[in-house]
Amino acid sequence: MRRTAVPAATAVLACAALAACGADYDGNGSSKARAGVADVQETVTSVDWGACDLQAMYGNEELDAAEAAWAEALECGSVRVPVDYEDAGGLQVRIAMVRHPATGSTRTGSLLVNPGGPGGSGIELAQYPFLPDAVTAAFDVVGFDPRGVGASADLDCGDETAFDSAVTDVAATDPAAITDAQTGALEDGASDFSGECAQEEDPVFLEHIGTANVARDLEVMRSALGDDELTYLGYSYGTYIGQLYLYLYPDKVRAMVLDGVMRTSGTVLDLAEGQATGFETAWQAFVTYCLTVDGCPFTSTETADAELTAILTGAQEKLGGAITVAEMLDLVSQSLYSEAKWTALEQILAAVAAGSLEQFVQDLQDLAGDDGAARGFPRRLPPIPVPQRDSDADFYGVQCVDRDNPGHFGAYRDSAQDAYANSSLFGAGIAWSYLPCATWSASEPNPSSIDGDGAPATVLVGNSGDPATPYAWARSVADELDSAVLITYEGSGHTAYALGHACIDDPVTAYLVDLTVPAEGISCPQELQ
Repeated sequence: MRRTAVPAATAVLACAALAACGADYDGNGSSKARAGVADVQETVTSVDWGACDLQAMYGNEELDAAEAAWAEALECGSVRVPVDYEDAGGLQVRIAMVRHPATGSTRTGSLLVNPGGPGGSGIELAQYPFLPDAVTAAFDVVGFDPRGVGASADLDCGDETAFDSAVTDVAATDPAAITDAQTGALEDGASDFSGECAQEEDPVFLEHIGTANVARDLEVMRSALGDDELTYLGYSYGTYIGQLYLYLYPDKVRAMVLDGVMRTSGTVLDLAEGQATGFETAWQAFVTYCLTVDGCPFTSTETADAELTAILTGAQEKLGGAITVAEMLDLVSQSLYSEAKWTALEQILAAVAAGSLEQFVQDLQDLAGDDGAARGFPRRLPPIPVPQRDSDADFYGVQCVDRDNPGHFGAYRDSAQDAYANSSLFGAGIAWSYLPCATWSASEPNPSSIDGDGAPATVLVGNSGDPATPYAWARSVADELDSAVLITYEGSGHTAYALGHACIDDPVTAYLVDLTVPAEGISCPQELQ
């Protein structure tokens, strides 16, 4: 349904994962938007906390004792903010929040957390215990759904079915070899999806769904929580939110940890080509591990791509086309998000290579979709910051608005070719998946160079084999920020803090709690679980 911009007194939306920055960047952002934030802070002076609806949050999920105790202590609330901070009296959204009070006798303040996305729910992250005891003792842990996500007026528009099908059809194909019919299906599917969103949503709403407005919302939340300065932990896309906050409000930061660092510069196609390289690096790391295990279905790193394709092609034929090679490759790529999945992935692929197809598809789907809860991970894995089949509109709404993206098909074809060269298994599908940005109806690109001038030391965490936010991005952001310390995990998987690696957890926790800045050059060895 199209949202109609009406005065704040007569309509309030339940949040939306939107954000953008005023086109008139001036110093630390649009001066008019900055004044709008200040006006909102004059009226939004607190969060009205109340009991959470635990049934709605957890359903029939069986919680262990620690999770149940955590859930019982949760409080839920929201703050009301304008869609456009340059029109603070216009259309409003409510940013939904959840809080777990600090457990210690001496409370430091609030720790706001975001799991990534775009489209990831901070409420879902904070509704489970995942942080070290020293952190939860010192801080109220506060999760929030960014505008357009989950309980904050979820952005839900368009029908992606035809586009998803078109991408799946070419994802495993050399872009130079796709047919005119396949090209037409890609273009039509992408433009139809983006066009439907333009028809169904208020244009002002779509225009202001980028990350800068999320950062402004974060500033409103900080002051409403009563914190003089922001303490923030962002994973994956959440690191982009943090970087925009550093740009807009460097003097309001107490401590900031960015884990799985996204680059702020470049178009979505630059992201795609970098992510193709990241997935190839993670795939090669998995193959190297697999070759040390009895029964590994590969003979060498050089032959593994062809051998995997042959294995999946055979499975597709035996299953009568119920699942395609491209769909299986997509599931394999999602299974590279955690080293803790490597053993299961090797076993699944070895079984199907040996001719056992019983439960193969279900097992692969379960492994790809596993966020770690069923495997006893210390915390749930962040959302995948790459367009997925059936990606929600909130993902595209943010990514397409945030960056100055090409508006013609040829650029996406060229990028798909480059990404395919970086990773013949995974690259082309990533690039094609960003095609709706070519015809997205709104665009207000963010600043691409952020130095965080005036902010205290920012701690970055990067995995050398991260598939989705390649390590090169962490190094680049570390170089750009005036005061940043990069901690490196010499392994694969996406993000590292609070996953049980003491070499990572100890210095990051000390920084959050005591403001002890980690030493330069910390490098932590791989720990396969």
